[in-house]
Amino acid sequence: MKRITIPVCLFVVLLVSGCELSRSGDPGNIAPDVPVVTGPDTTVPPLAATEEVPPPGGAGPVPGEVESDGVPAAQAPDPNAFEEGKVLLKLEPQASIQARGAQPDANGIMSAGVPGLDERLAQIGATGLEPVIEDVASALGQDIGAFANQTAVVGQLFSVEFPPENNNPVEVAGFLSEDSTVEYAEPNYLVGMAGAPRAAPPPLTPNDPYFNLQWNFQTVQMPAAWDRATGANVTVAIIDTGIDFGAPDLANANRLQGYDFVNDDSDPTDDQGHGTHVAGTVAQRTNNGLGVAGVAFDARLLPVKVLNATGQGSFESIVQGITYAVGQGADVINMSLASRQSSRSMEDAVRFAHDRGVVVVVAAGNSGSSVEYPAAYDHSVIAVGATRFDNTRAHYSNFGPQIDLVAPGGDISVDQNNDSWADGVLQQTFSSSGSGYSFRFFEGTSMASPHVAGAAALLLSRKPEASPDEIKAILMQTALTGLGPAEQFGAGLLQVAQALEAIDGVSSGPTATFTPTPTTPAQPDTPTPTPTEGPIDEHDGDIPTATFTPTPTISPTPSEPGPITPSPVVPGPTTPTPPPAAGELLTNGGFESDDGWIFGDTPIRGQIDSVSVHSGSGAARLGADLGPDLFSYSSVWQRVTIPAEANQVTLNAYVFPVSQDKPGTDAQIIMILDETFWPLKTLSRELSDSQTWEQQTYDLADLRGRTIYVYFSVFNRGRTGRLSAMFVDDVSLTWSP
Repeated sequence: MKRITIPVCLFVVLLVSGCELSRSGDPGNIAPDVPVVTGPDTTVPPLAATEEVPPPGGAGPVPGEVESDGVPAAQAPDPNAFEEGKVLLKLEPQASIQARGAQPDANGIMSAGVPGLDERLAQIGATGLEPVIEDVASALGQDIGAFANQTAVVGQLFSVEFPPENNNPVEVAGFLSEDSTVEYAEPNYLVGMAGAPRAAPPPLTPNDPYFNLQWNFQTVQMPAAWDRATGANVTVAIIDTGIDFGAPDLANANRLQGYDFVNDDSDPTDDQGHGTHVAGTVAQRTNNGLGVAGVAFDARLLPVKVLNATGQGSFESIVQGITYAVGQGADVINMSLASRQSSRSMEDAVRFAHDRGVVVVVAAGNSGSSVEYPAAYDHSVIAVGATRFDNTRAHYSNFGPQIDLVAPGGDISVDQNNDSWADGVLQQTFSSSGSGYSFRFFEGTSMASPHVAGAAALLLSRKPEASPDEIKAILMQTALTGLGPAEQFGAGLLQVAQALEAIDGVSSGPTATFTPTPTTPAQPDTPTPTPTEGPIDEHDGDIPTATFTPTPTISPTPSEPGPITPSPVVPGPTTPTPPPAAGELLTNGGFESDDGWIFGDTPIRGQIDSVSVHSGSGAARLGADLGPDLFSYSSVWQRVTIPAEANQVTLNAYVFPVSQDKPGTDAQIIMILDETFWPLKTLSRELSDSQTWEQQTYDLADLRGRTIYVYFSVFNRGRTGRLSAMFVDDVSLTWSP
């Protein structure tokens, strides 16, 4: 349908109690400094901002690696804050089907073909009416009608745009809700972050050099838990500001492509810092000799960006993000964000995810008052409050009957464990200087929530068929009790090893009481490797190899720089077939069959075709040369290992490009991916309609000794009717000593 929109601002407040970052010259959405709690434990040892802090292990001073300044907990927006010029409404099923075909009349006013509703749309001067899930369906490459049927109640949600002048969204929502075809209407309220920075059992003690500063992981029994599970084959969606996988300690994390609902493209890279910190707690690479650890370090991360660079977004973007995560097969959703305003549309989306078997974990909020939304949607979510090192409730942590569990959120106003760092939750994210990355202490329920999301992933890796209610019950039944009133601590403090014993059916005694004691970082005899600050390239041997290397069973979809489409989960890599002849590394480069090659399972699936061949009887056809024109990433790849003794390595391929579209839309792509199925080299990203066989030759000698994927693809943006395709034939990858 034709979309007519008015420029609007998205508003959402991250539940980053203290985990929100200020950029130079832009204070962002950070809450005022949290009042310091009085008492004997509130004095933080003085650490100057410029002080050189020796990393654990005595490796010497490394300025900037771990920042001493803490970030206080952020609070949710004013409950009356909403997006101007827009409301959300839920239509009756039949009316929602009719409204999907809404069109503007001669005056630009939307008409849904539903008489009573159309009269009201005309009175408010509605300039936009579209399903909330339209962008989600597009991102998933699905037809809007079929997708709406799959998403049940969420498919009945629509956004209505209108001139903001003299139109109060609260009044417009009330006016529209009077129509018999409207189940409810509400303003597009704002949501925000819930977090902030600062800074015991030993079965697996990771070699990450700053692990001993992660007091929070000892509190929730992570070392013992890692003996049982690491989160393999579980997908955790981080619905937040996005994730920046350029952070060195996250660079090799298992992940899927994801989507950006702020800018409506498939590049969900974090531009704020909050989502990257949250993602690190869930699934930071662990035991890799770098930085810090993560709870479920073998889980797959699915970045879903719904908050902008200032940490703001809207209920509409949250609904879209939740629906998208379910469509992409997320097993767990983490939302470290909150609003003081309830929303029936967001509640419908959360219930939809829960009913589809997704565990939804949400931060309770940082205003030190009643639980905020969506954490307050009690039966569909796990609502998480925050504790300090001494297992008392953090002063900012919200409370009420909806609290299910508590987990470490930190308190940057104290140093209760006497390690000379404020007691925040440590992870890698953007440096406060605005350049590169550093390890920063955040506080907030935003930091507590991902501990529980990671724990849920560990449980699901042991029992994939477990329902959200079963996961919630196990986490609550095994929590550490006796901390205080249920309205402040819920069932108690997260105890991950106990929960894993319960789901494995192992009998264990009562949860041991954790008695916090001040600790002094251990001083090993030999220096611990120190990570380098700032972005690094594709790990050309500059990252120490861990002695324990978990192997993911599924390769995530690659993330091509620039706008690309999120793709379904890619089947795991097959064992490379031995090369058929000396000097040749690829199998079946002439595509006479599909031996050796894997075609991506995407809406437009590549295949062996004889329509256009360079030689022989077959070639790989990627993209759409006949139709329909869908939003898709059509791809084919083969995995090979280049001998370490290779001196010359040459990739040669013949391609036959076809396109009716214009550059900057669709794309014909040749790439090299690394062993984790992540982009290593973009050899060609063009759009051509030459309709002739062209030879492409590339020198890959710098990749000697590496396992790579040779990857060809066509990106179709879809919905324009202008098709793009590429035929590939006679591909060879040769080497010589």
